[in-house]
Amino acid sequence: MAKYDAGVLISHLKKKWADRPCCQCGVANWQVQDAVFELRQFSEGSLVVGGPIIPVVPVTCANCGNTLLVNAIRAGIIDQPTEAEK
Repeated sequence: MAKYDAGVLISHLKKKWADRPCCQCGVANWQVQDAVFELRQFSEGSLVVGGPIIPVVPVTCANCGNTLLVNAIRAGIIDQPTEAEK
């Protein structure tokens, strides 16, 4: 499981979201996952080798469970992979 510095994401969210409430329930109480996950293109259950992967961190409303995915590259948590790493 890919861990990251949660402080970087929390700083990013404070800068971009401020105290934005959940769009489902109106409560501003968010929980940040401590791992980066991979969002892959759906291919009817088959694994696409070499296909696109988007690194994301789930951010969940502590009140209702609504979950948003934050792009880990845009948030500055991980670096953009180079062509050699792709």
